[in-house]
Amino acid sequence: MVSHRFRNRNSGFSLIEVLVALAILGVLIGLLLPAVQSVRASADRMKCQNNLKQIGLALHNYHETHRRFPDGTPYKSSSQPFLEVTWMAQILPQLDEDPLWRATEQALATHPHQTLANPPHVGRDAVVKLYVCASDNRLMAPLQNRDGFTMTYTSYAAVSGSETSGSVPYPNGVLTYGPGTRLTDITDGTSSTVMVGERPPPETLQAGWWYSRESLVLGFWGHTYGPNETMSADSNSIYPGDFCRAPFRFGPGKIRNPCDRYHFWSLHSGGANWLFADGSVRPLTYSARNIVPALATRAGGEIVELP
Repeated sequence: MVSHRFRNRNSGFSLIEVLVALAILGVLIGLLLPAVQSVRASADRMKCQNNLKQIGLALHNYHETHRRFPDGTPYKSSSQPFLEVTWMAQILPQLDEDPLWRATEQALATHPHQTLANPPHVGRDAVVKLYVCASDNRLMAPLQNRDGFTMTYTSYAAVSGSETSGSVPYPNGVLTYGPGTRLTDITDGTSSTVMVGERPPPETLQAGWWYSRESLVLGFWGHTYGPNETMSADSNSIYPGDFCRAPFRFGPGKIRNPCDRYHFWSLHSGGANWLFADGSVRPLTYSARNIVPALATRAGGEIVELP
């Protein structure tokens, strides 16, 4: 009997033992969390690269059909009635988004210059998952800006060229002004020319919607702002009515800084993914900012050594 009672009194854990176990568990969790975060960040980066790869395939399939890439900025042409929507909208058929493209064509037939009106432009509020980086979950649903305007956004922007690189006048990129660039126009080499890069929309949502080319003139901001579907890889421009100041270069950015909408950057650590004109996707660190302007031109004649 005595022996039985003695065993019962000593079968549990003491307070000190519990505290030690909790301390060890806390240390293990502290060591595990960074590893889990690193794995998640790596997976997000790979998903983002796959998005750009699929966008590249769609752009090349578009080129195969139309013998040119879609134009990246507004260009009036009677033979191209759908140019009030972005290059991202123009390649919807090549992304297997046929129902959305058919709805876009029907909307353009009746409202060609009101592409921010839904209805009939349902694309304004449609999420295309390939246009959203996995690191930015806020873009997986329509967002409302400070003026109460709701639409969907993208993590990517086309490269219209470089304002400061070489002697070729800007815009001098692939997805830029005109009826559309041809592969034969990229004399710098498709493997040395970037077409699309990462650029998260700012939390102000002043830029980054993927469907319409229309700009907004709304009360909260007091000046016009547009989607920035394409932008220069580098810029010394100062925008009228905007407190942001040049130069704008490829480098780290922050969601809460609206001025970072004027340059390429990403939510990945250390750099961003870029889609090249040959369809390949490569990450570039921010230390490569000095060569990005040369990569952005299609026929600048620059000699660029990729890191």
